[in-house]
Amino acid sequence: MSLIFKKIVASYHKNLPFVCFNKPNTTKLKAYFGDDASLRYSDSFKEEGFVFAPFHNENPSIVFLKETSEVMEELYIKNSIDTSDSEFKEYESAKNSHIALVLAGIDAIKSNSFKKVVLSRKELVTLTSFDLLQVFENLLQKYDHAFVYVWFHPKVGLWMGATPERLVTLKNKEFHTTALASTQNYEGNSNPIWGNKEIKEHQFVIDYIVSQIKDQQNGIILKNFSISDTHTIKAGSLLHLKADIKGEIEEFELKNLLNTLHPTPAVCGLPRASAKSFILSNENYDRTFYTGFLGEININSETELFVNLRCVEIDGAHANIYVGGGITQDSVPEKEWLETCHKTNTIKSVL
Repeated sequence: MSLIFKKIVASYHKNLPFVCFNKPNTTKLKAYFGDDASLRYSDSFKEEGFVFAPFHNENPSIVFLKETSEVMEELYIKNSIDTSDSEFKEYESAKNSHIALVLAGIDAIKSNSFKKVVLSRKELVTLTSFDLLQVFENLLQKYDHAFVYVWFHPKVGLWMGATPERLVTLKNKEFHTTALASTQNYEGNSNPIWGNKEIKEHQFVIDYIVSQIKDQQNGIILKNFSISDTHTIKAGSLLHLKADIKGEIEEFELKNLLNTLHPTPAVCGLPRASAKSFILSNENYDRTFYTGFLGEININSETELFVNLRCVEIDGAHANIYVGGGITQDSVPEKEWLETCHKTNTIKSVL
């Protein structure tokens, strides 16, 4: 067993906070281990360390400070394992509730309340057994192109995930974010045909990010920014549309930048304020850290943050799996329900 894995087991048994993660397309594990159970929050985002932020940005973000943590890094060699997607059961009550929510979202769009809204649900799964390291390794080995993590604080809980979506990377003066939206099941073709609904949904995300970049009142001033061609990416057994947006950023306050970008249209909707208000009033549960963001801030003058998708919260003998999808006026409620089922399967396959 690696030194980091031994430390994870020891910290978990001692009820001490930690986070361990693997960045996309790398073979390096990095971890922060706290030596006490204090909860530390970040308001300014000027600290050096690892931040775990909620969806609702009026709520505080938790930070593991570099100066109060033991930081470890080591190489990780991925092995091929079989984590075939599990067969999902359709629970009529959950299905009916989600379809009703989607219908309400479509009605609000047709009445011009907003153009798009991202609606989600939480699925409770009973665990017959749970091996923290085995599930983390399953995530690491299944998701090469995602930010894979396990995060624990005794006063908050245990979260794990493999997110394909980058919120922002800042290195020296380089700015990089992604527009990620739309989903379909991977069925052997990595470059499938996308429907008008999915193409339009993704374009909404691109247009929003570009509008924020061009609005200098938001505190983002980019020079020479570019947008890549839209392309398909694979995350586990799912496919998404993605475009990269890059440029050179001038002086900025990280807090203002994050408030401008988060929550993105890919997890909230457009316009953001009205879509977010609808979510908070109609989803009938608290997303907490699902569709928030996480990652390192101000480490060697670099910040790299990811949106918290494809995640699960472990609560004793139960797992809370969080899933959602983007709703436009072209959405078909039954298909939106099935999309959330496919997303829960990607997590169930590693539990």
